[in-house]
Formats: sequence, C-alpha cells, structure tokens
Amino acid sequence: MSQTIRIKAVVDTVCPWCFIGKRRMETAIKQLSATHPNVTFQLQWFPYQLDPTRTETSNKLETYHKKFGKERFNQMLPNVTAVAESEGIALKFGGVISNTLDSHRLIWWANQFGKQDQVVEKLFELYFELNQDLGDHQSLAIAAEKAGLDKQKTLEFLKSNEGASQVKELVRNNVFNQIDGVPHYTINDKYGISGAQEASTLVRAFEQILKAES
Repeated sequence: MSQTIRIKAVVDTVCPWCFIGKRRMETAIKQLSATHPNVTFQLQWFPYQLDPTRTETSNKLETYHKKFGKERFNQMLPNVTAVAESEGIALKFGGVISNTLDSHRLIWWANQFGKQDQVVEKLFELYFELNQDLGDHQSLAIAAEKAGLDKQKTLEFLKSNEGASQVKELVRNNVFNQIDGVPHYTINDKYGISGAQEASTLVRAFEQILKAES
C-alpha cells in the first residue's frame, strides 16, 4: 500500500538550526525511503521571521553579540559550529544581517516552478557559508540561478512587491498557530515536530505516523 508523508517546514533563512534541520530532514527522508519504497514524500517550505521589524542591515557578528551577549554567544558558538560541521555545513559568521522578507518571497515564488527546496538550500549556503546579504537582490538572484531559476526574471520579481502580502500572511498564520521557534515541521497536517531533531528521531516519528495512518 502506498502512503504519503506531507511535510510543511517552517524556517527563517537566518537561522543556523534551520539549515542543520534541513540536512537532517534530508537524511531522514533518504533513510526511510530506503526501507519504505512505497512511501512518497512531499516537502513544502513556509516562512517565519525571527525579527520581522528589522529595517536596517547590520553586522552579523555584532547583531549576535547584542542579542545574546558576547560571552554567551562565544559559549554557544562551538556547539552550533560543531553540529553544523557534522552535517556537512561550514558555518561562517561574517557579513551582514538584513530583513529576511525578500528571501521568503523568493522561496514563495519558487514554489510555482518546483524549485523551493533548491532555492532554500542555496539561500542557506549564501548566508551561512558565503557570508552574503539576504537583503541584496543581486545576491538573491545569483542564488536563484544556482537553484535553476532564471536570473533576470528573478530580479524582476524581487524588484516588484509580488508575494509580500502573501508571505506576511503566512508568517502571521504560523504565529497564530503558536509556532514560536524554528525549524518547525507539521506532518500530514496534524503531527508537529519542533527543532532540528536528529535524523534518527525523525525516522522514528515517520514510522509511527505511517503505522498510525495505515
């Protein structure tokens, strides 16, 4: 009997644990697919903004120091860096941080072309590994091109206001649904998983859901 696992992934593009969570989700899907070839996965990405009121672009490291305190951030850094490295991610904390609305608009727009997952990947790489600005349209367009989208059409989209109201509404809906941290996953519209869980934990959750719905 064929079964489907539908995953709604809620992330912010400046959240390192969301990047880590993406890697772990990919591993979990691969592992479960190997043992359950009858299962089809559908993954869709949804927006969350950790700082929706941000209006300025600021130094990334200084922003983290201000948010967490320099001493606490320096204590947190080795752990998140090591965890990311174990998932094949080379986290960097140079560059700047901007409002993430345009990056979420791009993810929203990419859905119609079946390129959401590829765009999310390239945006995470852009910000966390290349120290590029998620508020810069040229940088976003280059990431989109790497994901398989047309660069010029991407720039035209970004320069418009298309998708802004829809993305803001999706963010509000996630807050209304009491999602107050990311990453967050909703499976088959009724099972919630919070945080960048280990791949093995996700596999067990998938197996339990498949059993409950068989």
